Amino acid sequence: MDDASQDFNCRSMSSQIAPYPEVLATLVESLEYRPNWRFRLVNHDRGQGSQGLTLIIVTCGYDSYNSANGETYRVQHFMPVPPPAFNEQSWRRWLFDQCLLVERHECCEFFKINGKRPYAPHHGPGNDPYVVFERGTDEEARTMYTGEVLDKQKEDAGRQAREAREAREALSKGGRDRA
Repeated sequence: MDDASQDFNCRSMSSQIAPYPEVLATLVESLEYRPNWRFRLVNHDRGQGSQGLTLIIVTCGYDSYNSANGETYRVQHFMPVPPPAFNEQSWRRWLFDQCLLVERHECCEFFKINGKRPYAPHHGPGNDPYVVFERGTDEEARTMYTGEVLDKQKEDAGRQAREAREAREALSKGGRDRA
């Protein structure tokens, strides 16, 4: 095979080979973080043509657009495992960094000023949902990782229901304060 065809084959499909990270697997099995967060290490099809060893972080928390529903919103975060044969200290730090990425993502979901989310994550295909973006278009903020664009009317209805509930709570609290 000449250099040109090797170069072509290399670019048609990315592949990495590494020993199974036993140290990482042991750490994942004993990892504790927030209540109702689960961690597992699996070979997984992450979508968009990407598959391989993946740390899956399953979170249970609030839907930032419908927080009145309580902590019922489950999300799976797919974190590709890098191929280096790290030591325990390095894998431990890598796990910690993955938790920080999820936390940063959630911070961007919930952070609002005057009712607007200036750092709403971009979930659409090709976007890294863990990068802090300045607010893009309305459509970018409503686009899921699958490419589905959430219905703006549903989002607006959820916001109006939250505002009405908050107004009722403020009124009832104000009445108690005067008593």
